[in-house]
Amino acid sequence: PPGEAWLVAGGVGLAPFATLGEALVARGTKTTLFYGARSGAELFYQDWFEARGIRLVLATEDGSVGERGRITVPLERELQRAGGTEVMIYACGPEPMLQAVALGAARLKRPSQISVERVMGCGLGGCYSCVIPIREAPATHHYVRSCIAGPVFKGSDVVWD
Repeated sequence: PPGEAWLVAGGVGLAPFATLGEALVARGTKTTLFYGARSGAELFYQDWFEARGIRLVLATEDGSVGERGRITVPLERELQRAGGTEVMIYACGPEPMLQAVALGAARLKRPSQISVERVMGCGLGGCYSCVIPIREAPATHHYVRSCIAGPVFKGSDVVWD
């Protein structure tokens, strides 16, 4: 397991971090949840995560709870301060947030895993409604079905442009 695990959730992206957070804490991994939403009324289960020993960093776009702005701002600030600490970043939420997390992590030479929230028409790979571009080599990429190949990918493997 990583030295520290940083979970980055935006909106409904919080759900998968309940089980992941519990598993990481059970393994003795220091875990932080960076959780952002439009307003404080859209932040859920904060007490649940804190009760399990998960540190919370909150941000809301309207500034009603935590830092004003997007959650990627305190995330990037803490990544810059982390120095040589081994940190694995896990993110789930809206794709613009996932892009910002993955690109920020790559810029600071940190690994990330992102869980995409693509619409999956069939969930079996037949309809191709959930394709995502994945880096094959520095100058090429191909598309994979996120319902089969994912939905979790290395942030550095996804082609964001």
